[in-house]
Amino acid sequence: MTDAVSSSLAAVIDLIDGYMHRVLRGREDPVRVVGELMCALIDLPPAHVGRLYNIYGDLSDIVDGYPFDYGDGTEMIAQREIRDAAWDWLTIARNAEGVKTYVDHWVARIAALPTTDGGRPFRHPWAQ
Repeated sequence: MTDAVSSSLAAVIDLIDGYMHRVLRGREDPVRVVGELMCALIDLPPAHVGRLYNIYGDLSDIVDGYPFDYGDGTEMIAQREIRDAAWDWLTIARNAEGVKTYVDHWVARIAALPTTDGGRPFRHPWAQ
């Protein structure tokens, strides 16, 4: 990995760390914090944030009820999933392999969530 790539990845990791700490402090709505994180990720190089953006978008979509709908427990489930994602993020190795492991785990976990009407989680075009 070149110095530019590693410093860029380190900046992404540091940025996400701040938001994940906010989620786990529990003083703010985790869904709102993830929404802010997604806005911050848009301004970073797509090479490091594409699939991460999708993960956080999918987690925040749980609250919207589509493509995930859990009835009365929807908000609680969304908050739990976001807190789990935050905890997992803060325990990864602080390198490209750690991020890849995290992404692979969360892509699989979200794919396993039941969806309504065959809906599929949103995929940003640059985040494939």
